[in-house]
Amino acid sequence: MRRDSSPSVFEVYANEYDIITNARQREKPHAKEVAALIKRFKSESVIDAGCASGLTAALFAREGVAAVGLDRSEGMIAQAEKTRGDASLPLEFRRGEFESVPRDLHGRFDLVVCLANSISGVSTVAGLKKALGNFYRTLKPGGSLVLQMLNYASMTEGTLFPIKGTVNDGIIYQRFSERRGRRLHIYVTRMDTTVRPPKLEVFRHELDNFEVDTVIRQVRGAGFVKLHKFGNLLLTKRYSKSSRDLIILASRPK
Repeated sequence: MRRDSSPSVFEVYANEYDIITNARQREKPHAKEVAALIKRFKSESVIDAGCASGLTAALFAREGVAAVGLDRSEGMIAQAEKTRGDASLPLEFRRGEFESVPRDLHGRFDLVVCLANSISGVSTVAGLKKALGNFYRTLKPGGSLVLQMLNYASMTEGTLFPIKGTVNDGIIYQRFSERRGRRLHIYVTRMDTTVRPPKLEVFRHELDNFEVDTVIRQVRGAGFVKLHKFGNLLLTKRYSKSSRDLIILASRPK
């Protein structure tokens, strides 16, 4: 099925990504999540697939883990370099798509993290399959994958599911998702109240509904083993059908 090729709100407003996602408020709790991953995997190198403005990659690097932030959006990479680029850290940002990860990144990493539902950017099950295959190839033997996505199984068919709302300097963002059969619809509204009349923009994207069994099947099909499911990124809660998030841990065989 054709991927939705219209630009996302994150591409159009890459410079506002930290506002949209409440990065300032999220940084402290997210640092605890990153610390939990470092403690569990004891990794020395990580690729942050879908790095956006670079918060996760920077948090790894601040803990001494060599980090590469990868994102398909040139605007996001530029924003990451502008806001979190630091020559004193083992950190770099690269543009690249999950479905075709640059070959020079293959076999380099102890850990791949793909967080905050970034995997939805591949849009289709075929894209998911390619992405997971590339994640596998970027890992060293024995390396690990951490995949975080919205748990679509917890969403009632045809009901708007709120993801997040933020307000900053007069700009209001609201994000919602909706299941419709085999497809998932993501809606983002942006209202700028600093102008008169207020300016409202609506973004809509459509992608495959990645059901849990489908994702697990594709993870295994890519060659990963030792799969575990959690309901939070601190890895303190087991996954259930009512969990808001699905966290999948898996390993490349040694």
